[in-house]
Amino acid sequence: MKRISIAGQRRITLKGLLLFLCTLLVLVWLLQWSDATHKVDRLLHDSWVRAHQRAVPTDVVIAAIDSRSLNELGRWPWPRELQARLLEQLQSHGARAVVVDLLYVEPSSDPDGDQRLAQAIRALPISILPVLTEGGRGSIASESLPIPAITRNVTDIGHIFLPIDDDGIVRRIFLKSGFNQSHWPALSLAALNALGVMPDPLPGRFLKRDGTEGQWVENHEVLIPFYGPNGSFRRIAAVDILRGDVPRGQLSGKIVFVGMTTTGLGDVVPTPVSALDQPVPGIEIHANVFSALRDQSLVTRISNYLNVLVALLLLPIMLLLYSRAPPRWGLLSAVLGAGMPVLISFLLYRYGRLWYAPLSASIPILASYLLWSWHRLEYVNRFLEREGAKLEPYLPRRDSTSNELLASFFKSAQRHLPIQGWRFTVGGQSYRGGSGLPEYSVEGNEGSWLARRGVHARRYPGKQPLLIEIAIMDPAYSRPITQYVNNLARVRSRGQSTALTGSIEKLQSNALKLSEQLEWLRSVRVFSDTILDGSPIGFAVWNAAGECIRANRLIYTMVAGFRERGEFVDFVHCVDWHDGEAEMPERFQKLILECTPCQLTYSAEEHELVVSFNAVGEKLSERLICVSVLDVTDIRTAERARAEMVDYLSHDLRSPLISALYLLDQDSDPRIEQNIQNSLVMMDDLLHVARADSLSEGKFVAVLINAVLDNSLDQLLPQALSNSIQFDVDTADDDLWVDGDATSLERAISNILSNAIKFSPENTTVRVHLFRQGEKAVLTIDDQGVGIDPDMLDLLFTRFKRDAKTAARFKGIGLGLALVARVVSLHQGKVAASNTAEGTRITLELPLESVTPDNTGPGGHE
Repeated sequence: MKRISIAGQRRITLKGLLLFLCTLLVLVWLLQWSDATHKVDRLLHDSWVRAHQRAVPTDVVIAAIDSRSLNELGRWPWPRELQARLLEQLQSHGARAVVVDLLYVEPSSDPDGDQRLAQAIRALPISILPVLTEGGRGSIASESLPIPAITRNVTDIGHIFLPIDDDGIVRRIFLKSGFNQSHWPALSLAALNALGVMPDPLPGRFLKRDGTEGQWVENHEVLIPFYGPNGSFRRIAAVDILRGDVPRGQLSGKIVFVGMTTTGLGDVVPTPVSALDQPVPGIEIHANVFSALRDQSLVTRISNYLNVLVALLLLPIMLLLYSRAPPRWGLLSAVLGAGMPVLISFLLYRYGRLWYAPLSASIPILASYLLWSWHRLEYVNRFLEREGAKLEPYLPRRDSTSNELLASFFKSAQRHLPIQGWRFTVGGQSYRGGSGLPEYSVEGNEGSWLARRGVHARRYPGKQPLLIEIAIMDPAYSRPITQYVNNLARVRSRGQSTALTGSIEKLQSNALKLSEQLEWLRSVRVFSDTILDGSPIGFAVWNAAGECIRANRLIYTMVAGFRERGEFVDFVHCVDWHDGEAEMPERFQKLILECTPCQLTYSAEEHELVVSFNAVGEKLSERLICVSVLDVTDIRTAERARAEMVDYLSHDLRSPLISALYLLDQDSDPRIEQNIQNSLVMMDDLLHVARADSLSEGKFVAVLINAVLDNSLDQLLPQALSNSIQFDVDTADDDLWVDGDATSLERAISNILSNAIKFSPENTTVRVHLFRQGEKAVLTIDDQGVGIDPDMLDLLFTRFKRDAKTAARFKGIGLGLALVARVVSLHQGKVAASNTAEGTRITLELPLESVTPDNTGPGGHE
């Protein structure tokens, strides 16, 4: 049988596993390169920001130009004299530093106001003003400083550029920026530098080198870890400061950020902590940056290609779990594995002040589970389909839902089991047999047997519900009988799910189908085990390597010393297979490698056993060595009795007949002499047949068939000449050797020649032709006699069968050709009879020895 192997179909090898790993790493790189996950990564970043909010520093205050200040002091822009008064109030309150997010790039219409503002800025201990950056076509195109009078008096200047991501949210800032080179610090960095606490080294991700002509250069990108939503930093309205409503000491030693907080007048933008409904003013964002910069909590973005490294570490572990762990843990492992980059991202953000976008690694990990599961399901489904297809030819072809088959079972069971009567109803039809059942049906339980008044009933659900009722005569056997009925395929198949209630999933359907097939195979295994255990013959099977596959218990009892599941060579030694130590390996090879059967007789204590060896299977990988051990003690006893009878016939009966012939020489009576001769011939035939039956292959030797034929011709030549019959002999030039018994072969050929002479008229020729045909020796003997009735050709070699048209003319009992058939059969040959135009042809074929022997046995007739 050709095996349908699935092992090579979509099998996961180490090479395939490495290729799959490389494919997933390429997917990681593609996701990273294409920024396909950056939007979701940003949402994850915003979650980390919100989860890491903390208390704002108490020394940072916002002087807010809010709606109330505008309502009470007038709309913006205020006169610069009024703004100067605000800064003077901050100086008088003892502010440590003032960071102003207001632009003074153009002189006002009141020069005195500009002068007073410049003086107020100069009076501050530390003052920081912004530089104006203006964009064009999506990038910064120019930068403008405050008016010279103010620039000369300010402590430092910083940029206030807040990059907005493509989703409209401000998450980051560049600590260094500028036109052509990054010479401007961020407003908050300038303030920190003026306070003398400049961080070293400067945090942030380095993006572009300085010296780029005609471009806005940005460097030291950092993500802002917002302290809280809009309004987290303490705000004091500008109108309260100007009117002196702020108590002394509230602004003393504080870093005051001055800027617009009213929507519509300043840079009020969404942030991760506010989103679109509560935007944060730019001045508060700068306060967040200043505070984070001072306590070194600004977040630096890690190179996104860290995902490749994380995936390279996690994916092999995931693939190992998929391949080794139980499938039920696969989904959980994938979720945990995909969550590991997210957890790493959170820990880096929380404790390392680093931002790592994890989804480019998490998504391929989840995808690995989906692809692996798809491959696994496809593999399993193909396996189920292929195995089902391999088992299909061995399954029974009968329709297990046939009502007639079920009725046939109950009819047979009633004759062999203590069942008085039975009835089953299905699809509106009722089948019954026997007696002891009520006229009405007993309502059986669904799923279990219900016993009532000696009647057991059960309902089986299905497309057509089945009701079975059985009247059991002996209650002691009710349980075994009902269980037997439950296990019937003709019953179980009716309880299978219908198209509406069964599984619509192909994999499940294939699994259920294979389960049913395996259940049938298990029943076959039980059946075969039962047969082997109940067999009167010891039986064992080995593979070509000599490993025991199956054996029944009887063989261990019959062959003493053979251990359970022993190897084939051990069994051989137990049965004393030693026709000669030199011959044993050759017979081994012929049996195992060439499937040449053999047989031996083994005596164990008082028992005589015949051990038959046979090998089946075309390929060595499929070859099985089958051994059967038969106890022939009784048969051998009968054969010995028959041998004694043959000896009795040969001596005690033949001797008086021969003596009678001798006495007839003195007083001859042709009729008596003929009867005695017929009796002797009949007795000789019986003796030869008996001896042929007792032939054993173990006693065969190399025989030259040419010599055997010559001996037979020499014996029959006088008889032929007495009947005026000639022999036309054509023999092969080559020596034709066969493995056999010379005496029996000579007797068989002599019988054929004798018949040819007997049934041929005078002055005719018997043609004898011996030749080689392939690996066979072929002998044909043609006579010119009366021929054979065509209806008798197939029965000619049967004992005591004779052709009716010749039986009256020629005496005999029909054992001559039966002896020929028996001898030829024992020599693994063939014999056949046919009619020719002149008479009858007998064809005898014998297998030749493959190698010409060095010498012959006694039957060689050299």
